[in-house]
Amino acid sequence: MPLPSGFIDQMRSLLGEETDNFIHAMELPPVTSIRMNSRKPGASFPGAKPVKWCRCGYYLPHRPVFTLDPLLHAGAYYVQDASSMIYHEVICRLSERLQQETDCSTPLPLSLLDLCAAPGGKTTAMIDALPDGSRIVANEYVAKRAAILKENIAKWGYPDVVITNLDSSKFVANGDSFDIVAVDAPCSGEGMMRKESAAIQQWSTQLIDDCAALQKEILANAAETVKPGGYLIYSTCTFNRKENEENAQFIVSTLGLEPVDMKFPEEWNIPNGIDTDLPVYRFMPHITEGEGLFLSVFRKPGEWIHSKPRKKIDNVSTSKKITPVKSYKAYRPHPNLKSNSGEVPPIEQVLSVDFDRSMFPEAEVGLQQAVSYLRREAITLSDDIPKGLVVITYKGLPLGMAKNIGNRANNLYPKNWRILMQ
Repeated sequence: MPLPSGFIDQMRSLLGEETDNFIHAMELPPVTSIRMNSRKPGASFPGAKPVKWCRCGYYLPHRPVFTLDPLLHAGAYYVQDASSMIYHEVICRLSERLQQETDCSTPLPLSLLDLCAAPGGKTTAMIDALPDGSRIVANEYVAKRAAILKENIAKWGYPDVVITNLDSSKFVANGDSFDIVAVDAPCSGEGMMRKESAAIQQWSTQLIDDCAALQKEILANAAETVKPGGYLIYSTCTFNRKENEENAQFIVSTLGLEPVDMKFPEEWNIPNGIDTDLPVYRFMPHITEGEGLFLSVFRKPGEWIHSKPRKKIDNVSTSKKITPVKSYKAYRPHPNLKSNSGEVPPIEQVLSVDFDRSMFPEAEVGLQQAVSYLRREAITLSDDIPKGLVVITYKGLPLGMAKNIGNRANNLYPKNWRILMQ
């Protein structure tokens, strides 16, 4: 599908002589990249090439059928555009800055709010960059997208996450505050045009104006939830200045936050912003290997004081009005859950890296059985597997629960997570 003429005119005004190279890059197939889960090792991709700005990210020489790889569903890796992986590096650096303001010799846990978190790629990237024990609130305003977020976060396996489905203003009304707040804002999606035809079809100058206004509203709320001395990250996956540099200037001029120079190495070749003195960054497909992304980081004036994240993950909000998505529970093991009780643990608990794997016998299965299990089909386990509840594993990583009755095993994988691809 050809790029909109109005979009091309816009890019010519932004890039000048670079425009032809940009358009050529937009006509090329998108690259394929994945980010490994350090807490769930086991995946390997021969021929993979490292992503410069993400120590756990890799480009793949070709695109596998990810849906039929059980390790994806086990949370061993996340399929993510390489440009978005910069979030991992940003959080590593911001965490180090905050740790330097304390006298503690070991990394202190931090609190983080991801205001526009679905589908979860940037959230999981930030999780892996934070010290153990840090607490994350991953919020998504659109309910259907919040359900996808819940699934992806559960598979990643980090236990200290709450999923919320709220307007950003609710966090302000509740008086919540966080060490780091991330806003990967809803945008016009110009940076996704070579991956998604819908981004081309929906493009208009009116959409840009509407998105820019919504972004300012979200940013105003986000700034209120940042602790003094804490950090705000703002990003979009679009190219125009109105949603990018102009909103970055809004954060400084109107919201009163201070721009932060991330000092990325020159060899990463990440371009700076356009027509601005602010230290903001653009991932451009004709320069960087990945899709379009705009990134900026800001600090809230004041003295940062570390406070231990709340122990009760389901009471993150000071007023207790912020609650997890319906039916979502923290991943902590139920205190009365026993392997012989007949009680089936929630899938979030089974996939958590904190899950006590001694509670249930495990049944290691091969590729075909693992895929059948993920399709929610009945499977037959080996004779040495005891009857009753068992954990199905693939290459040592849990996939979910089944009830072994001897001649077959009843599949307990969530219906709404099952693989539909044949």
